[in-house]
Amino acid sequence: MGWTDFEWLEGADPSPDGTAVVYVGDASGRPQPWVLPLDGGPARLVEVPGSIRRCLWRPDGARLLVVSDPDGGEDHRLAEVDPVTGTVEWLAAEDGVRCEVGPPHGHTGRPYSADGALLAYASNARDREVFDVRVRDLRTGDDRIVLEGDDRYVPMGFSPDSGLLLVLRLHQNTEQDLFVCDLAAGTTRRLTHDGVPTKNQPVAWLPDSSGFHLCTTRGRDFLGLAVLSLTGELTWTATPESDVDGAALSPDGTRLAWGVNEDGYTRLRWAEVGGAARDVEGLPTGTAVTEFGLGGQVLRFTPSGELLVQLSRPDAATDLFLVDLPAGRARRLTDAGAGLPGGMVVPEVVRVTSDDGESVPVLLYRPPTADGPVPLVVTVHGGPEFQARPTFDPWVQELLARGIAVAAPNIRGSSGYGMRYQRLIYRDWGGGDLADLAAVVRHVRGLDWVDGDRLGVHGASYGGFAVFACLALLPDLWRAGVSECGSSDLISDIRSFPPTWRKRAVEWIGDPDDPADAARLTARSPLANADRVTAPVLIMHGENDTRVNPEESERMYRRLRELGKPAELVLHPGVGHEVDRGSFATTVDLMASWFEEHLAQR
Repeated sequence: MGWTDFEWLEGADPSPDGTAVVYVGDASGRPQPWVLPLDGGPARLVEVPGSIRRCLWRPDGARLLVVSDPDGGEDHRLAEVDPVTGTVEWLAAEDGVRCEVGPPHGHTGRPYSADGALLAYASNARDREVFDVRVRDLRTGDDRIVLEGDDRYVPMGFSPDSGLLLVLRLHQNTEQDLFVCDLAAGTTRRLTHDGVPTKNQPVAWLPDSSGFHLCTTRGRDFLGLAVLSLTGELTWTATPESDVDGAALSPDGTRLAWGVNEDGYTRLRWAEVGGAARDVEGLPTGTAVTEFGLGGQVLRFTPSGELLVQLSRPDAATDLFLVDLPAGRARRLTDAGAGLPGGMVVPEVVRVTSDDGESVPVLLYRPPTADGPVPLVVTVHGGPEFQARPTFDPWVQELLARGIAVAAPNIRGSSGYGMRYQRLIYRDWGGGDLADLAAVVRHVRGLDWVDGDRLGVHGASYGGFAVFACLALLPDLWRAGVSECGSSDLISDIRSFPPTWRKRAVEWIGDPDDPADAARLTARSPLANADRVTAPVLIMHGENDTRVNPEESERMYRRLRELGKPAELVLHPGVGHEVDRGSFATTVDLMASWFEEHLAQR
């Protein structure tokens, strides 16, 4: 038994007849659809080529729609699969073309019309830098563009009468607009005209097709739950002083459930539409909802009105639960962590103050047994517009089991703390974010149970960049580092962005063609400051990564070796930007052993 001995699962969807759920799981060795009957029988594998990123039911229950990644390069293909025979019918599978049936990497959006005759999806086949929205008639095979994009546009759902299609323009993670396509008239109308960056994240259409539920920051710092009519009238449903990360509407349109983000934990609420809200009862404390359903954390109702919840906890593997809301009872459907050892550590939430007065939340994990002050690793989440949440992380628990403490900060740019805080990272990579990380170091060095001279830093994606930046620009703070799929030069990183990211680069990070921006980006790039690195660094990258070019890691490694600095490089063949499930246990052990060796008492 070890910390990687669990089944990873995400993105559960109830069947239209209410007898089963489908989810994506890795029990077969790679992400695949699994159909789990709700009568208590075992889950059944439905094998499909590639790694499955999303899976959901067609409205008649006769087919599964899958989003498949053939090689880790994220040129997603679409197929319908017979859940009984496993027969696969490819709908969109063109080399070099990416398709989505909702926001990228998320699990929200309903791509089928109510009768299952129409399928909406996004594709960059016409222009690799944008997503067009297309509608396919599954009866005739007719496939047409209904919205020609100038940015990233993705479908969010057909109206109940199937006459309208709601579309999201995902310009930034903090800037989204909504459009409605009239399919019969062939027209498109913009519904949101906020004038300032605003999040607008649809939940579900109203039963009469007159509008829809959504999570929005209109006039607010935090996401609230509201109804937006097609005439533009906004009516608030819930406006807590925390983000409402997502919601769900029951199939009959009479019951709502939503999740409020409280330091990464989800406070689940529900109400009969128009009635008083109350807390969801019967579930353990954990994370159940994320923006756009990232990681599969999205609420779904069964046809009978029960709530399907994918719940993540710091001391248990992610599992599926079915909740009877009026009775306040929950039934666990899966046991994904049956092979895990006990004694997992739950973090403490602390807040540290950065140089400019910003309050930085941190999840602080203390090893269960420690003789004297212990080393500590600061692990930086990706995004940077993501959030370190109190969920089971085998990598964190492995470090703790080896006597190494962990701090997982939500530095500026993190989601979950309002729009203002999230947008502080824009055009400031390698600036205030590093000041926040330095503040975290000051805090942990003041703890009597931490050895402040034995600190490491780890991160993946943006977090990998943060590792390089910490080692190069804050070299005196660290004894060792591990960077996974991180960029080392902000200018070359921007120039090698995936095509559909390029229109957001200037306001997100900077303009490499502007002399002032270029100077700032170069000054903050780890590669330009590699001579300042003193700590040994383990560099890891997937060779098929299309979000961050593997050359970013390779150039940093070569430069460090030229300078005589201690560095090791591990490239993962056949792997993209995301975790390789096949070698996950080996990778966790390699990284933990690196820190165990280099943070040892001298």
